[in-house]
Amino acid sequence: MIGHKSTVSCLAVASGILYSGSWDGSIRSWWLTDHSPLSVLEDDAPGSIAPVLSISTEANFVVSSYENGCLKIWKDDVLVKSEKLQNASIYAVKLNGKWLYTGGMNKAINIQELLEDKSELEIRDVASISCDSIVTSILYWDEKLIVGLSNREIKVYDKGS
Repeated sequence: MIGHKSTVSCLAVASGILYSGSWDGSIRSWWLTDHSPLSVLEDDAPGSIAPVLSISTEANFVVSSYENGCLKIWKDDVLVKSEKLQNASIYAVKLNGKWLYTGGMNKAINIQELLEDKSELEIRDVASISCDSIVTSILYWDEKLIVGLSNREIKVYDKGS
């Protein structure tokens, strides 16, 4: 599968579709069955191009995080939200239902809720977990948030804690 203009930096899979993020600022989708291209997700606004660092997908949403601290949310291949969350890189993003988990250079796990009505999508801050190190990866599994850190640690947080 060829199409990106720079390094492929992250991958995500959902419903037989592979999503690839790149340092060229784009996200491409591909059928896994025959590797054919489906779409290219890009933000054409001036100054919006930054390397994609992480992708998460669920249902008809794709969420991506960027080196410039931005978070972008696509619904049915249409950009519905672009927001600068911090002034430094967001290395990890995970969407789980209406819950969004992000982490990066700010040494915190940010927990947010996606609120969707007919015309727009809002992101509401819910909680933040301070970390001793840069958050490099996030996984949600079996009611647990599993977080990789730059200090070589992995931390596990139960949903109830």
